[in-house]
Amino acid sequence: MAPPAGRPLARQALALHLREIDLLRQAAPGPVERAGGPEAFPDPALLVAELAELADQAVSEYQLDAGEGQENLASLAEVAAEKARVLRAIAAQMDWRPGQADFVLEPGYVLERVVSGLTYPTGVLFDNEGGVYVVEGGFTYGPAKGPARVLKVDGPRLSTVAEGLQGPVTGALWHEGALYTVEGGASGRLARTVPGQGTESLVTGLRTFGDHYGSELALGPDGHLYFGVGVATNSGVVGWDNYVFGWLPQVPDGHDVPARDLRLVGENYWDLNWLAPDPRREQAWTGAFKPFGTPARPGELIRGRRMASGVLYRVRPDGSGLEIFADGLRNIFGLRFSPDGQLLALNQGFDSRGNRPIDGDWDSLWEVHRGGWYGWPDFASGLPVTAPRFRPRGLPQPRFLLLEHPPLAGQPLLRLPPHSASMKFDFAPPGFGFAGQVFIAQFGAGAPLTTDPRALSRIPGFRVVRANLASGQVRDFYVNLRPGSGGAWPERPIDAKFCPRDGCLYLVDFGVLEAIPGHFIPHAGTGALWRIRRE
Repeated sequence: MAPPAGRPLARQALALHLREIDLLRQAAPGPVERAGGPEAFPDPALLVAELAELADQAVSEYQLDAGEGQENLASLAEVAAEKARVLRAIAAQMDWRPGQADFVLEPGYVLERVVSGLTYPTGVLFDNEGGVYVVEGGFTYGPAKGPARVLKVDGPRLSTVAEGLQGPVTGALWHEGALYTVEGGASGRLARTVPGQGTESLVTGLRTFGDHYGSELALGPDGHLYFGVGVATNSGVVGWDNYVFGWLPQVPDGHDVPARDLRLVGENYWDLNWLAPDPRREQAWTGAFKPFGTPARPGELIRGRRMASGVLYRVRPDGSGLEIFADGLRNIFGLRFSPDGQLLALNQGFDSRGNRPIDGDWDSLWEVHRGGWYGWPDFASGLPVTAPRFRPRGLPQPRFLLLEHPPLAGQPLLRLPPHSASMKFDFAPPGFGFAGQVFIAQFGAGAPLTTDPRALSRIPGFRVVRANLASGQVRDFYVNLRPGSGGAWPERPIDAKFCPRDGCLYLVDFGVLEAIPGHFIPHAGTGALWRIRRE
């Protein structure tokens, strides 16, 4: 039964369909009669974006009427929502045209290039005298490796402070004249370099192989060093995605290890046997926290270990007293103490990939407390993965892996857009503007490897955002409007730090990283260090 003509549903549906017809007429080959002539022809990207807005409005109207007894309209709401997602993805990816802006920066600020030509940079740091350093972290997804070193920046000139490090180098800081680094690979480490005296390993055997590595380093008010180690998989189960990423053939017995004792439901996942000579002829069943091809048993107890996955560590600067500070964290990359001494961590959310895909999870900023459990692999940004939001397109609802859950440590301070790849961050000092707000570098989506691009309402990331933790408001500060620029302006922000000497925001751009089916392709020499100052 059709809704009454006067209802908002009818008006929105009519407007939507009329604009669809108009769009199709404009896109058709041959002349189109329009009053006002060619100059009145709308921009195609804006037209598609407007159509998406109408679809969004239709969704709310469909849902409203469905809630008033017209249950048949629920499916129409789903169709309209899907239409809006697709249209937004199309609008975001339409070709750039002359006259359009390349990037957007907060008014009143100036973007300046400090140094270019960097290969896979991962961070910027400062010594006690205000000296500026940049980390070339190396790259281990695929054959592209690159150097793993720390460089001092003196204007446009670079000099090597530490080299021959074990890539990828994800964290670095100066403390009492020594350079500390968190390094990944098959067996990660925390290392200390004293200029002129060489490099020594302080902590070894970190489980930094797999999908995720180590985090940023932070020096606590207690004089201890804090750093994280990510999980080997997306959601606790080794599968085809880990084969595609290349680490499963190199570490065939690799898997996640918990920091505390956990008891399993016994959920197992089918896959081709990627370790067989002909994977198509064999099959494998794999359980949580198990090597590929090893099933889990109902009620099975998995013992926690100190060298674990998805953990935050605390250690003395001499490498002694290593302890697990918190666990259940999928992939901490950014780590910072707030001005009032609270430890904050940026945790990257689940991907819609692998044998246990989880869709729609946010990146999240947490206040981390000693002994806290933060939900991985069964909670996404503080919510159970069994919630309808996290069901991937056309696939079953994710189920729990754990029979029992430790108490959840709380809820995140911020939830940031899914697949924005929120990386490192810092607190704005007085004098820069937005004092006390958190500035977050967002690397940008890795679709189609990390999610189905059709599910994206917009291309997330490729920007720096500022967040007011008191209000929960998040605003764009810098946005790359045309990814793939090759260094003409910041491409993929990976670190944002304020220099204590000049008060400017230093922005590390990783450079061009292409994501195609089956591969990440980084472009050497496209990274850069930028500075943003007030006018």
